[in-house]
Amino acid sequence: MSNKFIDGIKHVIIEDDDPKAQAPHPQPHAEPSAPVSTPVTAPVETAPHSYVATQPMSEEVEHVYQRILAKTNFESTQVAATIHKYLDPLSAIASLDERTRFKTAVIQAKAQEGLTQEKILATFDGLKVALQNEQESFATSAEATKQREIADREKKVQEVTDAITQKQHEIAQLQQRLAEMTADLAAAQGKIQHAESQFTIAAQRRALEIDQEKAKYATLLQG
Repeated sequence: MSNKFIDGIKHVIIEDDDPKAQAPHPQPHAEPSAPVSTPVTAPVETAPHSYVATQPMSEEVEHVYQRILAKTNFESTQVAATIHKYLDPLSAIASLDERTRFKTAVIQAKAQEGLTQEKILATFDGLKVALQNEQESFATSAEATKQREIADREKKVQEVTDAITQKQHEIAQLQQRLAEMTADLAAAQGKIQHAESQFTIAAQRRALEIDQEKAKYATLLQG
């Protein structure tokens, strides 16, 4: 939707409300056989309303914007179609400047089809309502999606957390079991080492006794 077009409409409405601006304008007739369809353009004069300059949008944002525009486009309304009905034929008349063509079209539409200021402004109000509905619809959908996606991911995170907790518990149990088995191993090793030590001492003692007895008997045999 063209901001210039909106500006032009509002400017015409403001001047129509001014008694000084009610002087009738000549209404030239276009040749029926040669209508030319042209986009609605605003008068070249500075518009009475200022608009915030739009920032460059990314391709993704532009795509979303075009979807919103398709549902809130003034050019798609019956009011715009009525204005075009009278404005487009006037584009073939070179003697009329843009502003005169535009104002003439609006005046003709008002006279022929009752297109009033209230109807024009109400159309924009309707577009704002449609935009608000789109915003609310998107907010509801986004919230539902967010809740669904978050809930699903929270469930998965909790499942992994529970699995880690379970594994940590199992690891703790295994560590305790390992400690017990290590203690048992150390005890068993200690017992074996003690037995080996005792046996070695006993065997050495007995070997010495055997040597002593051998010496004793050797002496007796010599006598």
